[in-house]
Amino acid sequence: MKGNLLIVGIILVGIVIFLFFGLDLFSSLDKKFDKFFTVSPNSYRPYDCKFFYDELKQNAGGGFSENKLRFDISGYGSLESVNNTYVIVAPNFYPTGASIHQLKKFAGSGNNVFISAYGLTSEFIDSLYYSPKSDELNTAYPPYLAESRWNITWKEDSLSTKYNLFGHKPSTAVLDSIYLRSNDLVTAIDTIITDNENRIQMLELTCGYGRIFLCNNPILVSNYFLLYKDNYTLFNKIADKINLADNNIIWDDYYRTINSLEDDSRDSTGIGRSEVLRVIFKNPPLVWAFYTFLVGTLLFLLIYYRRIQKPIPIYNTPKNNSGAYISVVSGLYWEQQNHKSIADKIISQFFEYLAHNHQIHAKDFQESELEKISLKTGRSLESIREIFDEISSVKSQDEISKQSLMNVYQKINAFYQA
Repeated sequence: MKGNLLIVGIILVGIVIFLFFGLDLFSSLDKKFDKFFTVSPNSYRPYDCKFFYDELKQNAGGGFSENKLRFDISGYGSLESVNNTYVIVAPNFYPTGASIHQLKKFAGSGNNVFISAYGLTSEFIDSLYYSPKSDELNTAYPPYLAESRWNITWKEDSLSTKYNLFGHKPSTAVLDSIYLRSNDLVTAIDTIITDNENRIQMLELTCGYGRIFLCNNPILVSNYFLLYKDNYTLFNKIADKINLADNNIIWDDYYRTINSLEDDSRDSTGIGRSEVLRVIFKNPPLVWAFYTFLVGTLLFLLIYYRRIQKPIPIYNTPKNNSGAYISVVSGLYWEQQNHKSIADKIISQFFEYLAHNHQIHAKDFQESELEKISLKTGRSLESIREIFDEISSVKSQDEISKQSLMNVYQKINAFYQA
């Protein structure tokens, strides 16, 4: 038994070692660049944005908070304070009309809004400026990634800084050919970033006393881009634009999960989202713990159902009703005055007693054998002969009297008592 346990233990240790080292070795043999992304601030994937999120959180001079509600019901549009920067990094930005109005009101009061998304709605763009290419704003997500070496140029005054990337260039919403509308909060539009094909990647819009920064390429704030060679200085330039050192940063955690206007109008409060799962998948150690828990639960159920069995029924011990049966039957015979049947029963029981206790059968109960029967049973020959005479008398008659029945009973009962 101990040898079997030792073998099982060695096998389990081998499996654990394989899981920790073997799988990692095999996976590293053919490791490919992970192009999958959700623009998550909690993921280390190349095209997610954890680095950007962490830098904002650590360097926000006026504090850092997160908003999980739709903007028009969050209350930020009614803030009287300034020096706030609302940051939205999402696959697509699909605000409702009410949210658009509140965002412009928030910026017009002297705050900043930074929006980076692959897809934008024509309603949102039309509220900021006029663009004849508004039908090219809503791109498919995830966007097509063309593998190439590309670069962007940061333009500010007469200076320009170029940032290179060897990776994937996404298809983005078109921000070109734009014109200001009259009688609107937006009073100026400046191009900050263009790509190597001179297409706009980020705009700065002066909105009232504040500014709205509109970026159509979230890869610019991704882990891979900002950590590629010297590209981290792009973060410094964005930080200066949004007044990171002085402003209170409000990170949006709502629009990242909204994929259409229908989702936005239906899920205005974020009620129904699993906060537990969000926290779990935000931390890689908790993810592995969660998966381990699921596997352990599955194994427990499999082992449990293999061992489970139906409950064993408990039956009451059968009662010996033979005495009651005899009383009922004998009472029936007694009421019918059937003395002969009662005597036959008594005699049959007597012969069963002799066979069971003394191995004397009914056919051996003869007059010539009475002396042997006396010796075997230890009863006097006289009592044996009296019983023999009474039994012979009963068997020779079709009917007997009550007195004859009593005589047979008394003789046999005396035999039992001796």
